[in-house]
Amino acid sequence: MTATRTHLAPSAAALALATGLWAGPAAAEFVAFGPTDPVATPSEPVASIDGAGVSVAADATRPVLVHFFATWCAPCREELPALGRFAARQGEGVRVLGVDLGEPASRVRGFLATLGVALPVALDEDRSLARRFGVKVLPSTVALAPGGAAAAIAHGPVDWDADSTARMLAALRAGNHNLPDHKSKHTQ
Repeated sequence: MTATRTHLAPSAAALALATGLWAGPAAAEFVAFGPTDPVATPSEPVASIDGAGVSVAADATRPVLVHFFATWCAPCREELPALGRFAARQGEGVRVLGVDLGEPASRVRGFLATLGVALPVALDEDRSLARRFGVKVLPSTVALAPGGAAAAIAHGPVDWDADSTARMLAALRAGNHNLPDHKSKHTQ
């Protein structure tokens, strides 16, 4: 079992480097949400970790955050608990959907259980969702405007406890896609 894990970890890292999805050392800082092309969301459900389909489509009345991650991504491991707390604080005011890139559902369920994170998670086995939304690094989060397409993207970890994050979502709820500055330094 140890030999398998040792073998898989370098493979995952090599795959991440080859596909350009590695956040790397620069992940020590939080990043800002910035504008993105208004990509239409898929209308068909995608596979999820619970075996049912899950919708990635925009919601008619509230923003949707589509958060891309992987279990081998160290910045993702650091960020996901804060995202889970943020989702709980927001309640029905925002829909948060995790999207794991290319891993088996059982591994993702175990990873989230270890972190104590309870979010619906889609499986992007062929990375088509990541490509569709222009995801270049992990973690990345795409903000969908209510009733619309992608409005903003953050390539890297987001400070989910910052007031600026709540202001960004409030701007989306109000129909304002000119998002306020959202950048803050990571404090450890």
